[in-house]
Amino acid sequence: MPEKLTKFECRICGECCRGGQKVWLNPADMERLASYLGLDGPDELEARRIIVIEAGEHGILRPRLYFPPGPAGASCRFLINDLDESGRLWGRCSLHGKAAKPLVCRLAPLSREIDLDDGSEKWMEVPPVIGCPGWGDTPPPPEGRALPPPELDPGIREDLEGETEYFKILSEK
Repeated sequence: MPEKLTKFECRICGECCRGGQKVWLNPADMERLASYLGLDGPDELEARRIIVIEAGEHGILRPRLYFPPGPAGASCRFLINDLDESGRLWGRCSLHGKAAKPLVCRLAPLSREIDLDDGSEKWMEVPPVIGCPGWGDTPPPPEGRALPPPELDPGIREDLEGETEYFKILSEK
């Protein structure tokens, strides 16, 4: 039986927006991001190196955000880095609260697996990065721990349905 969701609260550390993270995008993510940036579409996102096309799960080519190198290492270009009063680096997403924020980022720390044959979903809680402080004093859940289906905003549910259709198209290639 799936366990209950633990309490997660983003601490605005920005660690999930740095390093080797891979923020995979779906077509709706790319359209919203291009629109937000005033670009003509996903092709321009790739031309401006905002996204890259890379082999993802099962070797399928997929778009993801490009994390350009910087003084603190590679990070998402939408991460606003700053120092707190003790000199510790922290960060927040400049897309937070905006429609252009990718679905995977809006769902964090939740993740889902889809069975494309029967349409079933498996929901999990996945720590964004090792040592993520979002669980406070509670230890983070084990990787891939099953959860009951979460209650989701209708807009997110609609995005998930579109993403499922996208995965079906990719799986047929």
